[in-house]
Amino acid sequence: MRVRRPTVVDLRLASGLVLFAFALTHLLNHALGLVSIDTMLAVQEARMIVTRSLPGTVILILSAVVHLALGLARFTQSHIRRMGWQNAIQLGFGLMIPIMLIRHVLGTHGVNAMFGVDDDYRYALWVMWPGQAINLALLIGLVWIHACIGLHHWLGGRAWYRRTLRLWQGLALLIPVLGYAGFVSAARLEQATGTFRNPLSLSQYARYVDLVTTSNWIYLCLLAAAAAVWGLFLVADRLGSRITVTYVDGPAAHAPRGLSILAISRVNRIPHAAVCGGRARCSTCRVRVMKGQDNLPPPSDLEQRVLRRLGAPANVRLACQVYPKGNITISTLLPAKIMPDTDMGIDRYLWGVERDVTVMFCDLREFTHLTEGRLPYDIVFVLNQFLGRMAETIEDTGGFVDKFMGDSVMAIFGMEVSPRVAALQAMAAARAMDGVLDGLNQSLREALPAPLAMGIGMHSGPAILGRIGTMRQAGGDTSALTALGETVNLASRLEGKSKELGVQLVVSTETADLAGLGPCAGCVPQMVDVRGLSHPIKVYAVRRATDLPVSVAATS
Repeated sequence: MRVRRPTVVDLRLASGLVLFAFALTHLLNHALGLVSIDTMLAVQEARMIVTRSLPGTVILILSAVVHLALGLARFTQSHIRRMGWQNAIQLGFGLMIPIMLIRHVLGTHGVNAMFGVDDDYRYALWVMWPGQAINLALLIGLVWIHACIGLHHWLGGRAWYRRTLRLWQGLALLIPVLGYAGFVSAARLEQATGTFRNPLSLSQYARYVDLVTTSNWIYLCLLAAAAAVWGLFLVADRLGSRITVTYVDGPAAHAPRGLSILAISRVNRIPHAAVCGGRARCSTCRVRVMKGQDNLPPPSDLEQRVLRRLGAPANVRLACQVYPKGNITISTLLPAKIMPDTDMGIDRYLWGVERDVTVMFCDLREFTHLTEGRLPYDIVFVLNQFLGRMAETIEDTGGFVDKFMGDSVMAIFGMEVSPRVAALQAMAAARAMDGVLDGLNQSLREALPAPLAMGIGMHSGPAILGRIGTMRQAGGDTSALTALGETVNLASRLEGKSKELGVQLVVSTETADLAGLGPCAGCVPQMVDVRGLSHPIKVYAVRRATDLPVSVAATS
């Protein structure tokens, strides 16, 4: 088995997660000052079993050194000025953190190592209150904002994170506020009732001040050196080696080495499709290299995975992942007359939009048997009655009818609402559709040998919403909006499972959890095997959709 070597991104992420875990537990420990100083001390002792152990100390120091080194290296990159504002804030705050952190670390752990002073919370409160209170607030803000931006970038593509984003936003605000409030509360109490005395002699304090000053100067020199390297790269951008990217039937763009093809397009304001924003999560930025393929580095593992999935030939590359070393000629493979992220008037579905939705499939059961010996016009009439009424019900409850497939209908919920509301709308639609089916059977009882029956499957998750193909209409050609992805496939297979399980509705746990559906009369949770999946999944088999509790079938 081939083991993938860690990349710079992997090292930055791993070291950042270690430092975030330390900062998070530190702030939560601070927050216990709202309870009592003794509680703070007890939890601190338990936490230090890990952080002050030899492995914990080594891991923490290595993570800090690696993260700082990678941050300084990133600062020196010549195209830093083209990063987004979030990345710029994250990097700027990260570079400011050591200036304020050096005094904090040396004043606590440093005096413990040098002079044997017990740097517990009573000592820390005495040192920092009130003279360092503002500095501590700034340090907490710098560390926390830097960390939260990094976590948001890392988790942004995960569906569960997007579904619960409000929760994480609330915690991101609450944790540092509680941490600082606990520090202030404990510090005031200690000042009013404590009898702590200065454990440092004058000579020890002088050594401590000298060490802080020296450490700050060393870091500032490192920062100045990084800034000088950055300045040299900027000069090299202007005076040094440049490459030319020629676009077939388009302009020739000149740029310094070190930029990706996509970045070169954007710097030169050349329209270039990139739905995922240049993170190799799609293939819309791909280009065909017409000349100069020898001037391109080989594809990375990440790029190879995408290209292999496409079955792309050797001269097709992802523009966001390729950094030319010399002149090339390329042809973009997808139209990009307008950048979708810069023109608010563009139809976003033309480019494809990733959203968390609930997909529903509804199928008319045993329709072939019901229509045996019937006239074609009668079959069309019955089918239109069923599909038409179901489509109306879906739309009335907030859904979008994606397509009709013979005697089946596919619907999407959540194109403009939150995932939770989408799941509730789908539940409400299923419940209403069961009622509509009863009405149809009552009105068509003289026309059919047996009542109509249906099966419904629904699943929630990420899907790509886009316009596929064309439909000719009076106003011209418009492409059909549809949903693509594993979420759609699983919803379709769950609809098929409804017949196998002998129930009207099968709901995935993802949809059930979003809507708050639990075990109820007629709603049986069970594990089922689904074609295409290597392991069983949990679903809710619902005897009839009207068995759904009204609370999960309400969209208000």
